[in-house]
Amino acid sequence: MPDVRFTQRSVRKALFSLDVSKSSGPDGVPPIVLKTCVPELAPVLTRLFRYSYSQGVVPNSWKTALVHPIPKKGDRSDPSNYRPIDITSLFSKIMESIINCQLMRYLEDHQLISDRQYGFRRGRSAGDLLIYLTHRWAEAVESKGEALAVSLDIAKAFDRVWHKALLSKLPSYGLPEKLCKWITSFLADRSIKVVVDGACSDYKPINAGVPQGCVLSPTLFLLHINDMLLTGSIHCYADDSTGDALYTGRANISRENVAEYRDKLVSEVESLLNKVSDWGRLKFSPVQSPEDTSLRVYR
Repeated sequence: MPDVRFTQRSVRKALFSLDVSKSSGPDGVPPIVLKTCVPELAPVLTRLFRYSYSQGVVPNSWKTALVHPIPKKGDRSDPSNYRPIDITSLFSKIMESIINCQLMRYLEDHQLISDRQYGFRRGRSAGDLLIYLTHRWAEAVESKGEALAVSLDIAKAFDRVWHKALLSKLPSYGLPEKLCKWITSFLADRSIKVVVDGACSDYKPINAGVPQGCVLSPTLFLLHINDMLLTGSIHCYADDSTGDALYTGRANISRENVAEYRDKLVSEVESLLNKVSDWGRLKFSPVQSPEDTSLRVYR
């Protein structure tokens, strides 16, 4: 991949794409100000982004986030019943969007993201994955075969990405040294503070995970989880994964051998789970609800 290029045109495009209805970043600068001042800001930001990229340094002020907890259903005294919304620097988002556009184009053009990954990719959706898997399993059943599937949910997947492991994978995708260095700085020394009714907590350092609320984070997560899809028959929509094993009626299985083939399916799925467990050093905990049975994954 060639080094990321920052032009006034790309900066202007990113500035004009800002949603003025969104909140200001931690610096308090509202997006409408940035969008209104595009002619004045574009040359300055272009030079700033080029310097940041060439030096491999992300300003510390871009690496802080304000976390607004939004209550979900349930007991409001339980912290797990809140959904955190991270507000990050708009200047960082603008630079990230330029990097992400060129990075994703490179990854897609060179087919470096597994075809079994449907999340955060242009032209793909959760519905596409559902249709594909439904067709795959229906084809097996309709041919008098069988399919066995297991759903995997990596608990707090984005928050538990190990930085050292992610950064070690970047050169293998052909990313330039300057970009790898910039991403290293982007992930390092991040912090958050919680805001409730105008009151703020002290800053808390964040040493793992891809930063929520950042444009580049979904792509970094795809790069981190990509090699997991090489472990076997497993398909993903971002971190929501489904592994399966099947056989079709074309195998000409006699009734006497059905039990043997079912055991084989179970063994294949167990082998897949072991490979996934080894990949991420994960522990599996089965979770059963009245509606379905799934498998939740904990690190």
